[in-house]
Amino acid sequence: MTDCFDRRDFLTASLLGAAGAVFVGSVAACNGGGSRTTCNRQVGDAHAGSVLALAVDGSGALLASGGGDTLIKLWRLPDGALLSTLAGHMGKVSALAISPGGTLLASGSSDNTVKVWSLADGALLSTLAGHSGAIAGVAFSPDGQMLASGSADATIKLWNLADGSLLATLAGHTLAVHAIALSPDGTFLISSSEDNTMNVWSLPAGGLLGSIPTVPGWVASLALSADGTLMVTGGADAAVVLWSMPDATKTRTLKWHTQEVASVAMSPDKSLLASGSQDTTINLWRASSGARLKTVLDHSGSVNALVISPDGQLLVSGSSDRSIRLWRLPDGRYVGSASDPALPVQVVVSFSC
Repeated sequence: MTDCFDRRDFLTASLLGAAGAVFVGSVAACNGGGSRTTCNRQVGDAHAGSVLALAVDGSGALLASGGGDTLIKLWRLPDGALLSTLAGHMGKVSALAISPGGTLLASGSSDNTVKVWSLADGALLSTLAGHSGAIAGVAFSPDGQMLASGSADATIKLWNLADGSLLATLAGHTLAVHAIALSPDGTFLISSSEDNTMNVWSLPAGGLLGSIPTVPGWVASLALSADGTLMVTGGADAAVVLWSMPDATKTRTLKWHTQEVASVAMSPDKSLLASGSQDTTINLWRASSGARLKTVLDHSGSVNALVISPDGQLLVSGSSDRSIRLWRLPDGRYVGSASDPALPVQVVVSFSC
């Protein structure tokens, strides 16, 4: 159920919140002074814990989510129907990736392991053990033959998926790795760390090509464009930054969030950026100008994961409020959620501006 109406007064939304809804956001967030759209709707929980990771397959028809409840769930897009649940990790599922061919799913967890699953039947194919810290990111090579994993143990590991063997350990960071991405052509990997650097590594050898300082804050999230020429990062300093690649030249800094930018995503044509923050908001940005197109105050917890469908028409967000929400692009209109019918339903009052 969704009821949306235009409001300029905070009092109406506050009264709705008092009537039993979960009130999300504050009037201060729409600081432009313009009209706000207020929505009152029901959203079911996706996980019995925070939603920490999302991945979508190349067809845009399958979504995977990882949660603080140790589970992986597979959903049908665009309607968000639950297809299956994969259990096997002993800790939070904090990283996900789907192979380029759409046949494999890789998951990383706070249990320090990476698991590889068959998407055809949900079977667990292998468990990759070797990290001594929680897994923060996983990424497939373009040919699907290699998997990279980044960890709180400050290393990145490269794995041969044919036999599960360790190919290399990339050591260069001094603190926890928070995000990794492979270039579309498979020639380099970029990693970010709490040591306030991003490292660029050559592939497949794994040599360190360069280290980029990220002061004043470490990079918490990053995404590369489909052609590898543009990167967007989200920082612990609440900034969204655009970089020209592969030389990693900073081209634009976007400031609006008030807390760490925990997730970022980029449309396939590089025209649109999305950022999700611990401040519970999602921003949509025009990449060419840095203009903020829309702010959505819908989640009641940190927006930990964002993914855009391959056709650029759908944005999916996952949050510490246990929900997964679906947004139409480019206008950012709410179109539904991915909800487990066995879990509770929230009534949400939200703003967009």
